[in-house]
Amino acid sequence: MASESPASQASTPSDQPCVPSTRAPPGAGRRRVVKDLLERLNQCESLLSQVAPRDADGRPVNPDTPGSSRDVADSPAMSHISYEEARKQPSSRPNGKIVCDEGRPTFMENPFRGNVLDHLQFSKLSLEDNDTEQSTNPSGSTSVSERGDSIHQKSMDFDILALGPVEVLRLWQVFLERVNPMIKVIHVPSLEPLVFEAATDRFNLSPDLEALLCSINVVAIMALSEAESIQMLKLEKARALRNSMSALKKAMSKVDFLRKYNMTTLQCLVLYLVSLQGQFDRHAAWVLTGMLVRIAQRMGLHRDGELIGLQPFETEMRRRIWWQIIMLETKYAVLAGFGDTLLPPNWDTKLPSNVNDADLLPGSTEPVKSRDGATEMAFCLMLYESRAFFCDNPMPEFESVILSGDKISPENSRKFSGQPHVLDRYRLALDQYDERLAVAERRFCNPTAGGIHLVASKIRSFTAQRMRDMIMHAREPWDENKDGGASQQSFFRAWVISFESDVSWYDTIDDKFTWYLKLHFQSDAFSVMIELLQWQPVGTLVDRAWKAIDRLYHHHPEMYDLTRKDNLLRAENLLAGWARRELAFRNLGMSCDTPLVVARFRSSEVFKQRQPGGLPVEQWPAPTPDTALFSDMSPSDFETFDGGVPGDTHGLNFSLWGGGGPGQHAL
Repeated sequence: MASESPASQASTPSDQPCVPSTRAPPGAGRRRVVKDLLERLNQCESLLSQVAPRDADGRPVNPDTPGSSRDVADSPAMSHISYEEARKQPSSRPNGKIVCDEGRPTFMENPFRGNVLDHLQFSKLSLEDNDTEQSTNPSGSTSVSERGDSIHQKSMDFDILALGPVEVLRLWQVFLERVNPMIKVIHVPSLEPLVFEAATDRFNLSPDLEALLCSINVVAIMALSEAESIQMLKLEKARALRNSMSALKKAMSKVDFLRKYNMTTLQCLVLYLVSLQGQFDRHAAWVLTGMLVRIAQRMGLHRDGELIGLQPFETEMRRRIWWQIIMLETKYAVLAGFGDTLLPPNWDTKLPSNVNDADLLPGSTEPVKSRDGATEMAFCLMLYESRAFFCDNPMPEFESVILSGDKISPENSRKFSGQPHVLDRYRLALDQYDERLAVAERRFCNPTAGGIHLVASKIRSFTAQRMRDMIMHAREPWDENKDGGASQQSFFRAWVISFESDVSWYDTIDDKFTWYLKLHFQSDAFSVMIELLQWQPVGTLVDRAWKAIDRLYHHHPEMYDLTRKDNLLRAENLLAGWARRELAFRNLGMSCDTPLVVARFRSSEVFKQRQPGGLPVEQWPAPTPDTALFSDMSPSDFETFDGGVPGDTHGLNFSLWGGGGPGQHAL
């Protein structure tokens, strides 16, 4: 009995022998599963036969036979056939591909985003620094991802209850001056009394209002400089931003916004998504934006308020919030690797009216009349008009065509048959864009007023100029027998044009609005461009690239912080590229002026300690002995030489825009 199992002993009387049960024949379970599947299949076929079209004799009709489509046009089967036929039609979207992003297989249809990840996958920046999202931090602060800011952390010393009345009102003033003109999602006359009340009596706030005020604090701190943060909050900006973000997450957890949403929580979520730009994993942010779109749809913001009988005030506020959501969804979709927004097509919300907040009265039944002339909505309306144009005139293959000259995917070639040259087609669309935005600019902007109105007046010209430069520099159609060098040059040109456009914005915009520009700066693309300068030390485009680099470092002083891995690796590549450039000039018997960024890095303690053999900085050798590359060059060659980029280094490609495709979405 010792050999019997405890289960056998427990299930049989002590005076009865234990008889082993008979095992089922091999394959019995498998046959039973197959039988069940066959029964289900027969049932499905029976159901399908009930809805299949039949002729007068009761026989099934072949949909391919002549005349059959007319007889069964309204049948469910024909609806399915029409859907299948629609799926086979050539899509205007790029084919896309699967790339590896931080170990995750990720679909990318945007050629810029997909190919920059291809390159970074093989670069030291990707291999040695897994936290690549920190490199896109626009404020120079540490990342405020979930890893470092759990909503349950003990150091909650920056919520509404902890801030003093003076700090609350100062941050509110910063929000009004620097954030509100660029992101018009709140009605200041309605909210301001509540802010003053919160500053004096902070224990009776509703959870949704507390969350909104916390989100206002976050974006207001983002708009501060380092010195202003220390002066105003007695904290470094990085710490103030971390603490305020933690307080916001804590407040949002109280709201239960996935189920108990309203306009206040929607405003809070919009500001929260704005604050995540450059501070959060871009794929996670895109997923969160999808959640925001669904909540807005659930509340009906995708339908214009006039069509569903809402009061004018509510209609206007819903329009403002919806169009800001469109801008956020568009940017995050492109950053996540898609060619354009994936918003559902069935929305009809109109653009907001050109009115000041004081013109909107809660509860009023009088229709809102748009002004002719500059208002508080100038910047937002110019952005929305720009986005509306590309909604009406989508250009999903613009990047691909620009990078490949005039070649489009074979499955889409018939779509353009009989039409003008593809680049001419884009030039025509650009002329239409320029004309449409010029009308809006005359209506909404007054550049002589300065401030936000000057910024708004530059959206049309800067966006159109960037797209014209892209088209002008687009190369001739592909020669598939050649290597990929020309294709790589197209990427490099696009990068130079894009970053030159960034410099133009920085040099034009008021300092108090530069925080907004930094949300759209892609330092990962910037890093790859710097790395590629090691392969092409001279040329007109290279000269332009170095000038842009010097200016961008001036506007992004946080990139000088060499305690961060991404900044250190970027600086190493920058110095290596400049060493090769100096070598090329020496071989030609010429000298070149050292940019400020190079001089500053070379004088830093980090790189002083790395000087090889104690040689003067000016005598640093190039990373590889490539003197022969330039031995036959003359000074005249500088005007044309832009080669040297490897034809294809593990899918080496480039990425550009933080807010969308090139020129399609301003800023």
